[in-house]
Amino acid sequence: MANHTRRQFLAGVTASGLALAAGCGSRAASGSHPVSDPVSSWPTFRGGRHNTGYAGDASGPGEGFSTAWTYDAEGAFWGSPAVADGKVFIGSADNALYALDAGSGDEAWRFSADHRIEATPAYGDGTVYVGSYDGSLYAVDAESGEERWSRSFGALIRGSATPWNGSVIVGVGCLNLACAWYAGETDVPENGWIYSFDAETGETDWRVEIGDEVVSTPAVAGGTAYVGASDGNLYALDPDSGEVLWTYETRDMIWSSPAVAFGTVFFADWNGNVHAVDAESGEERWLADTAGRYISGSVAVGEEGVYVGHTPYNTLDDPTTNYAKVFRFDRETGEEAWAVETSALEIGSSPALTADRLYVGSHRQTEGGSSEVGLHALTTDGEEEWFMEIGGRGVGSSPALVDGTLYFGGTDGTVYALE
Repeated sequence: MANHTRRQFLAGVTASGLALAAGCGSRAASGSHPVSDPVSSWPTFRGGRHNTGYAGDASGPGEGFSTAWTYDAEGAFWGSPAVADGKVFIGSADNALYALDAGSGDEAWRFSADHRIEATPAYGDGTVYVGSYDGSLYAVDAESGEERWSRSFGALIRGSATPWNGSVIVGVGCLNLACAWYAGETDVPENGWIYSFDAETGETDWRVEIGDEVVSTPAVAGGTAYVGASDGNLYALDPDSGEVLWTYETRDMIWSSPAVAFGTVFFADWNGNVHAVDAESGEERWLADTAGRYISGSVAVGEEGVYVGHTPYNTLDDPTTNYAKVFRFDRETGEEAWAVETSALEIGSSPALTADRLYVGSHRQTEGGSSEVGLHALTTDGEEEWFMEIGGRGVGSSPALVDGTLYFGGTDGTVYALE
């Protein structure tokens, strides 16, 4: 499949080719939010295949919080938890994928890869799928922790997989930021790919070669798969064949995972911009500028607002310190509603959102420093309700919210469950 490097449109796309047969996919395609009820699981990065990070009217830690349990590992947690089947699945820099009891935090099992795991595990039909810096994608039995199959690519995997209709779609390749040191060590290829695999066997359904890394986690809605790449393009693909339906070009890399709701694809880029794109045509609906250095996290999309954190510009030539902010934009217009400044220098975490509250982590770019970093709880009106300071470099993990409990990993090597 040839790479499309500028915006192209597929003539004659029919409505039948864009609609899912039934369920929440058709809700998203028809211009409504795919989450209408409080979620009872968080099986993939951003909570489900639409990647909205939205838990509906679910309750979570409010004006205060208590710690239900913690679990300590030997390495930092940069990846985010998935919660399904009564377990919390999360990968660590100590090369392990952990399965923890969601109620108690007790370890159910651990699976060892050959390098660090920063991807978020994806749960589907009793199997957990996760990539590693060892260049492999693993399919692990969710009950026993036994490997079902694996595929090796010779390229770092930092993005997360999306199970869909008997397949698993994932981006391959990572070279920049957190991956740069490890990519240099192993001399990995500079290009990347989008793959679809048979979920049961690991056999390749299709692949699309990209001229750069693919860290973004695919979203699937309305019969289309959406994924960003570091060549600056958002790709809309046929999830059955891998055919490129259209591309939308930005000015910089896309690590952000696209969120699909209200017939719109929302995502951010490394130029500090937030984009809203028509899900069917790829036409721009609005663009908002955070004036940040970059955005590596993903947006959360609620009924009325779009939320994201950024990393600001700071240089040795300017003694002024700029701190990371959390933004809310109007979902329909892109107008900035508010921006809350933190005491951190970077927000790479993606918010978990309810109807009245959002939770997001902040972290340091290096060890040490005097800035306070950790987990922030904000109201959707932009008021900070509480802040939990976390050691190490803070929180790069994106929280998951299930049944009133908030789960996230810390770079201090601890998994937290808050109520």
